[in-house]
Amino acid sequence: MIGSIFIVLAFLANTIQSVFGKAIESEVSVEMFSWVTFLSALVVVTIIVALRRFRDLNTTVLPMHLLRGGTGISGFLLFIGAAQTTSLMNANVLLNTTPIFIPLLAMAFLHNRINRQLWLAIAMGFAGMVIIVKPSATIFTDPGNLLGLLAGFVTAIEFLAVKKLDESDSPLTQMFYFLLIGTVICSFLVAGKFQAITASHMLIMLATGICLVLFQFLLIKAYMYAKPHEIGAFQYSSVVFAAILGWVVFKESLDAATIAGTTLVCIGGYLSISGRKENGDEETAKDEIAHGV
Repeated sequence: MIGSIFIVLAFLANTIQSVFGKAIESEVSVEMFSWVTFLSALVVVTIIVALRRFRDLNTTVLPMHLLRGGTGISGFLLFIGAAQTTSLMNANVLLNTTPIFIPLLAMAFLHNRINRQLWLAIAMGFAGMVIIVKPSATIFTDPGNLLGLLAGFVTAIEFLAVKKLDESDSPLTQMFYFLLIGTVICSFLVAGKFQAITASHMLIMLATGICLVLFQFLLIKAYMYAKPHEIGAFQYSSVVFAAILGWVVFKESLDAATIAGTTLVCIGGYLSISGRKENGDEETAKDEIAHGV
């Protein structure tokens, strides 16, 4: 029960990040928004690491941190970009295709077998995605949905890197290097694109950085209180939060197709998680829950 509460709160923090990004989409670029967000989160985590006398900085797998950091920041940028260019609900639903991409990537690169339930999960998730995105030639002129889908795919690659990192490094170590690498990458991306920002916009971006830290912290707490497969399905609470916040804050409408597609994606994701549990792959499910975007 406690673990479920923690993970629901974690995905509430994650959804609020996209709300903040969408709220200032016309005034602040994605690059500037992401740079300030990661920098502020890095400052918070660095203070924690300093209080622990920097004993969490030792690592022997820096290349894997670089892979995780690169894919992680790419997923974040794509997710914020999607939130700024499409509806808040669509961005979150398409990000949550991650549990469907993971078994496909694991089959391709780790040679894992996919059982019938996982194939069913993949099919349902794909059907839901098609219903939401409504693919046509206009997807390339209005690419918000495509950005959300790419965010889900890139995040799946990140989780496979996290699976390897879990063998050697603590969550705090992973979080520090993730934020450090993300800040460096964002610094390059924002170079030459700095812009004047108001005090209110700065506060919003600082709040987003705090949400990023809270998201990671709450996921770790959730894992302490419950087994991953017991709380995995609760990650789809972000879809509910996105629908409510999009409707209340941005007056976004909910049509029947979006609701139907969301339902299929959520069911597909749940079947994907429970299917891996039955297949004895609890570690993969752990990575998805303990280290989300």
